[in-house]
Amino acid sequence: MAGLYIASTTPRAGKSLLTFSLGVLLQKSGLSVGYMKPLGQLPQKHEERMGDAEALVIQEVLGQSVPADVLTPVMLPRNLHGLAIAGREHSGDTALDGIRNAYRQISEGKDITLVSGAAAFPAAGRFANVDGMRLVRELDLKVLLVERYTGQLHFDELLLLKDLLGQTLIGLVLNDVPEKEMHDVHKVLGPWLEEHGIAVHGVLNHEPGLTAMRVSDLAYALDGRIVAGNDQATRMVTGFLLGAMQVDAFMLHLRGRAHCAVIVDGDRVDLQLAALHAKTPCIILTGNITPSELIQAKAEVTGVTLIMVREDTYSVARSMSHILGSKKVRDLDQVCLAVALAEKNLNTESIRHALGY
Repeated sequence: MAGLYIASTTPRAGKSLLTFSLGVLLQKSGLSVGYMKPLGQLPQKHEERMGDAEALVIQEVLGQSVPADVLTPVMLPRNLHGLAIAGREHSGDTALDGIRNAYRQISEGKDITLVSGAAAFPAAGRFANVDGMRLVRELDLKVLLVERYTGQLHFDELLLLKDLLGQTLIGLVLNDVPEKEMHDVHKVLGPWLEEHGIAVHGVLNHEPGLTAMRVSDLAYALDGRIVAGNDQATRMVTGFLLGAMQVDAFMLHLRGRAHCAVIVDGDRVDLQLAALHAKTPCIILTGNITPSELIQAKAEVTGVTLIMVREDTYSVARSMSHILGSKKVRDLDQVCLAVALAEKNLNTESIRHALGY
């Protein structure tokens, strides 16, 4: 039996995507796979027990069924009040004991148990004495890092972790690499990491479909109200365009951005008409201004969803950046897309070998 802790030095690097994709591929190769997420961030009650919403989805993908509070024994506090409560609940080694017991239950009879990290490694969980380093040591886990490529990596952190973890670190997966950066990543960055003792087990290219979001989900996340085009609210959004310019310039920016939402002042009818003409997935009308009957009618005809929100344009833009940046893979189509991406670009054989399989 082997245990693998999947971690990253920054939040939202793709830990969950890598966890369930690798889990599916290991299962396809004939291995039995267990899964847990010791520290949860998205509380959700399931069958009267509290767990992590994302972990519950991943468990379902992998065909596992354990109680929510076993799957995720500890929840990360979201504010000072939560920190005070968590501090009382997890005094001493109570959190570690709960994680140990859960890991023992989940890993029994499994070839490999995947343990998904939360937030940034190794600090996350320190409040309850269950930071990444301690979990790795206490559960006797190997570590696989996944890092989102944004034009640079946190080299110092990676080299420090290599020194601290030694042979416990089996390597690294680079995630979300733009196509234009692929050559340099393969020819320059990859060899540099290998020379410094960090094996690269895969390079996953940027895939817009993995961060896409249904228009209806976007409306909910923005606390908005759909006022037209509700029948088309299943369309997907991969980004957004801020409508704060002249119409000609706006139309130029819209070209080639067929899956982008448009954020525009509720009183900018000219830009709303331009966005409708371009058949963008949705138009987010700011300032709590109800669109005219003409705009609503055209939206129904063109299949564009109109979402009305209270906030101003720039506040909505900030919210959109956060929402799309932290989008979690939960749709079946996206799960299949993520697994296909991993199957093409992930060296599952080298990971298995590092784990003794």
